[in-house]
Amino acid sequence: MENTIEKRPFDRHELIVWILGVTVIWYMFICSLPGELLMGEGHTPFSGLLQKLDYMPDATRFTMMYYLSTVTAFIGVFLYTGIPKRNRFILRSFLPSHPGNTVKALLLGLLVGFVMNFGCIVCALIHGDIHLFLNFALMQIPFYIFALVCVFIQSSTEELWTRGFMYERINVRYPLWVAILVNGVFFGLLHAFNPGVSVFSVVEICVCGLSFSLAKWYTGSIWFPMGIHTAWNFTQNFLFGLPNSGLVSEASIFGLDAASARDSAVYNVGFGVEGAIPALIADALLGIICLALAARQGRMGELLQRQVTPGKDPEGAQPLPPQAKTAAVKEAEEEAAKWHYIDSNNEEGNTNE
Repeated sequence: MENTIEKRPFDRHELIVWILGVTVIWYMFICSLPGELLMGEGHTPFSGLLQKLDYMPDATRFTMMYYLSTVTAFIGVFLYTGIPKRNRFILRSFLPSHPGNTVKALLLGLLVGFVMNFGCIVCALIHGDIHLFLNFALMQIPFYIFALVCVFIQSSTEELWTRGFMYERINVRYPLWVAILVNGVFFGLLHAFNPGVSVFSVVEICVCGLSFSLAKWYTGSIWFPMGIHTAWNFTQNFLFGLPNSGLVSEASIFGLDAASARDSAVYNVGFGVEGAIPALIADALLGIICLALAARQGRMGELLQRQVTPGKDPEGAQPLPPQAKTAAVKEAEEEAAKWHYIDSNNEEGNTNE
């Protein structure tokens, strides 16, 4: 039986250059600007209005300036994926209704992120590059809860724009491995102008971005890398007082004896553990483990696939592992099969447009 395929028309919205441009304009400028003007460290007389209040403690000012100021970009990604019809399949992949987005996935991500970052810090301690001291008081607990919420907003904002919008939108027309590679490199370049940055640290964060993308693909959940990212940032910045991509918190449960810190292959004084080899190894291991587990399940072929008719895709993400599929998901897939498919040559067709 002859298989006829209706070719999809050219759409500039699916070009990588267009997607990169949209991400930069909407994420880094339009959506981030209000938060920057209200709370951030900007370069206009109106930047950081809340930071200029004299009564604000330094630790709160720092947390709002570098973490809470991203809240407008956090809200913006939901608006940008929810209002245009072509992006609503991406919004669905953010929500709790998506099968992979569970509290368990988020908590597992938090645990993985803590273990990864703590392991890097232990290496620096054993190597003698840093010395820590306890710097905690019970009265600080409300601040650390506030800081955790702010870090979650900042970390999730980066994940939703890169592993969310960019990842899903690129995968509409290009194989999944292209989406993983492009958003991983873009994620690294986002940190290229941070204080204390080096070529090595940018490479390390690119590897981090690639591994987070693989983690999202393997688990079928963006909540998992959101958890990893949050725990990583909070652990090094507010738990142990180390630089987070070059930024040092004004308050932390453990304090760093900065005068005795030294550069080595294990720790970077200006950029923290993210500028050293253990972090590179930890991030690479995350990606390798995801690939190995996927290979055991026979899922490596998914890296060569593209999204199917995203505007109508009931899931808006790559196929989940078979054991994670619920009856509702299977029913949705059967319904979706009536109007779209991907043929063996990676050609997309749609019989209901």
